[in-house]
Amino acid sequence: MNITYNIYCDESCHLEKDHIDVMVIGGIWCPKNEVRNTSVTIRNIKEKHNLSRDNFEIK
Repeated sequence: MNITYNIYCDESCHLEKDHIDVMVIGGIWCPKNEVRNTSVTIRNIKEKHNLSRDNFEIK
């Protein structure tokens, strides 16, 4: 049986003139049939820890 995975990745905002000499890249993957459940779980964690959309971004 073949499993299709969705893969999401993003890098930190590295700007040439921001005087920060580091950059981070991260990623997450999950089976395609678990995307909705994973999204709900992440949303619940954000709510539990008061991580609002206004001051905290997670993709």
